[in-house]
Amino acid sequence: MTDPHASEEVTPSPGRGATPPTADHLFAMDPASLSPEGVAKLRDALRASQEALSRQDEQLRETRAALAETRERFADLYECAPIGFLSLDAAGGIVAANRQAAAMLGHTPETLPGQPFSRFVARADQPCLRALRDRAGRTGERQTAGIRLLRPDQTGRYVEIAATPAGRPTGPDTGRGLHIALSDLPPRRESEEALRLADGILETGPAFLLRFAVSGEEPGPVEYVSANIDRFGFSREKLISGALLPRELVHADDLPKVEAALRENAVAGNDACILDYRLRTGDGQTRYVTDHARLLRDAFGRVNAVQSLVLDVTDSALARQDLETVLDSAPIPIVKVRVTPHGDRILEYQNPAAARLFGEAALGKSCKAYLCKKETCPALSADSGVVRDRECAVTTLRGERVMYKTAHKLPDGSGIIEAMVDVTELMRTRQNLTRAMEAAEAANKAKSEFLATMSHEIRTPINGIMGMTELALQTDLTGEQREYLDLARQSALSLLDIVNDILDFSRIEAGRVELSAAPFSPRRMLGRCLRLFDTLAARHGNTLSLSVHPDVPETLIGDAGRLGQVVANLVSNGLKFTRNGDVRLCVEPDTQNEILCADPSDTPPGNRVSLLFSVIDTGIGIPAAKQDRIFEPFTQLDGSLTRGVGGTGLGLSICNNLVALMGGRLWLSSRPGKGSTFYFTTVCRKKSGAARQRPETTTARAPLPALSILLVEDNCINQLVGKRLLERRGHGVTAVDSGAAALALLAKRSFDCVLMDVEMPELNGLEALARLRDPACYGERADTPVVALTAHAVRGYREKMLAAGFDDYVSKPIDMRQLEAALRRALARPRRRGGGAGA
Repeated sequence: MTDPHASEEVTPSPGRGATPPTADHLFAMDPASLSPEGVAKLRDALRASQEALSRQDEQLRETRAALAETRERFADLYECAPIGFLSLDAAGGIVAANRQAAAMLGHTPETLPGQPFSRFVARADQPCLRALRDRAGRTGERQTAGIRLLRPDQTGRYVEIAATPAGRPTGPDTGRGLHIALSDLPPRRESEEALRLADGILETGPAFLLRFAVSGEEPGPVEYVSANIDRFGFSREKLISGALLPRELVHADDLPKVEAALRENAVAGNDACILDYRLRTGDGQTRYVTDHARLLRDAFGRVNAVQSLVLDVTDSALARQDLETVLDSAPIPIVKVRVTPHGDRILEYQNPAAARLFGEAALGKSCKAYLCKKETCPALSADSGVVRDRECAVTTLRGERVMYKTAHKLPDGSGIIEAMVDVTELMRTRQNLTRAMEAAEAANKAKSEFLATMSHEIRTPINGIMGMTELALQTDLTGEQREYLDLARQSALSLLDIVNDILDFSRIEAGRVELSAAPFSPRRMLGRCLRLFDTLAARHGNTLSLSVHPDVPETLIGDAGRLGQVVANLVSNGLKFTRNGDVRLCVEPDTQNEILCADPSDTPPGNRVSLLFSVIDTGIGIPAAKQDRIFEPFTQLDGSLTRGVGGTGLGLSICNNLVALMGGRLWLSSRPGKGSTFYFTTVCRKKSGAARQRPETTTARAPLPALSILLVEDNCINQLVGKRLLERRGHGVTAVDSGAAALALLAKRSFDCVLMDVEMPELNGLEALARLRDPACYGERADTPVVALTAHAVRGYREKMLAAGFDDYVSKPIDMRQLEAALRRALARPRRRGGGAGA
């Protein structure tokens, strides 16, 4: 086939007026179809194109060289620039940094890439950095701020940061990188920035910041004052404008002191000082402040400005003044002791009371010479740090004194606060009181011993009198003889009553009286009590009667013996002072008077009963002037009235005290010539169970069998009385007069029982009993029952004798019923070794 394009490739003839072919046209034509003229043209076109390309290549080489030179010049400028340049990625990490930026951050350019820039910004300026990045990213414009950089050595550097967004966000939720330029702030701007930060801090604080220039030695105008100065009553505008000078803030009385202190510190070359003074505020208030002043100097060392941080300490200053007032007016010495690192204690402060005690020269000296000689203060080692009322001897200007000290260790352990109370006189008084108490106790003991001895010495002859009288009355006598002996026995009983009154009063005075609590029948007890006075009533021609109200319970619980003692004393007095008249005892429930009880909790109110006793006589009566003193001890009526009836004057005093112990009170109503009525109340307990007591039944006891009795008695009369009384009851009696003789006899033979006097010369009853109880010496006879015979009738003596080893106890004068009961109890006791005689 024929090429379709061949017929179309027609070379125009030059003669036809066609446009000559161009170079591009020639390059597109098939070389085979070109004419020689076309080829020549093509060759010229190629040569021209080659020359043009050569010229373009030269221009390109020149452009590249210029670009390299420009890049190198830019790198030198970037690295050597006095401003730090940083590039940050969208996350805030450092991509690149020049040497100045690395130096400002304290690193090298190689170590910074990859680290977050925020790491090098002060914590207080972190919010400022975040706000800067947000503004730059949001506006796409350059943003500036002042921040403080932190270097690895923890030093700060105030810089101005200029941030320009880099490129565009890669997505809707992605940030943009930043190009950052860092430049140092000039000193004034750095100071202003610091003041701005300080102003923000001080805005809510109790202090204000003030800076003023100094020209020569005179303070100049205020250069800066924090915004919170208004809170202190001063006008910031007046201070800034110069209308109000800094010295006008200071209280007029304190201004000379403040200016003198500033001059002294300036001359001494000090850069800082602390001043305490008062401010007079715009509204007339006075505030106490502490001024932390810095003295700023020029290149020649001269003070050219003062910067003051003024702290309001009014509350603490007033509190300190109050404390100083308290300390100055405190009557007790108060000191502060400083503890040195070596453990010594130095007197650092003393209030006026302490200064009067130790002297001003004591300050600064070791307290071991004044306050305490201990090596270590107990307050330092105490867990609580407090030691109260520690008795301590101290050395003062007046010599040695005794102090009660309370020591408080300070929280940091650097010191001790001590308060002291001088108890020297108190200690002396205590010693005197102790000696007086010991003397009183010795006197009381001597008194008790005297009373015990008196009881023994009086009861011993009374026992002889009553015993011999009893023996005589058991013989054949004429009526006159029997009357005389009966009168002698009554006299002995009266003497015994006097001894008992004295002993009772002594026990009451010493507070050694205790009440018993046992069931008793008040009607039966009072009946027996009045029967004892039938003879006395008949002798004086008196009528003695008893009246008990039906509402008085049949059985009560209380001390029937003490109650009978009170009744007997009052009835006896009524009979003594009444002739051919009436003495009547009445008992009824007490409904008018308050129930008194020493310890009401012991008995529930519903189980207590108060009784009113009345002893009414028609005797001589008591004058009104005597009635107030009649219950005092050793007090009697007129001697002309009482001489015939006797007495010690203790009976009513004893009754008054006994009634008080029983929860009641004693009083009287009397008219001279008309008689007297003595009233007293007493509190008893009701017996639980049946209201009425069953009649008592008595069972006759079998008489004691004839016993072999050893009687040990050093008084020959009492020995004879005891021997005869026992022999008349069928007993065999062997009598000896000493403990040694008794032991010698017991070593040879046995007895059913031993009656041993306690008070004997040489070897007393207690010593003899102790030897007798030794089975190694006396074998089975060591268990022989022994009953103590003694004229000691004081309370507690029976228990003492039983504790010493006696089997029972009988007081003198001897009552045969009591003696037989004691013998029966002693013989019935189980023997210690199973031996011994029995009843």
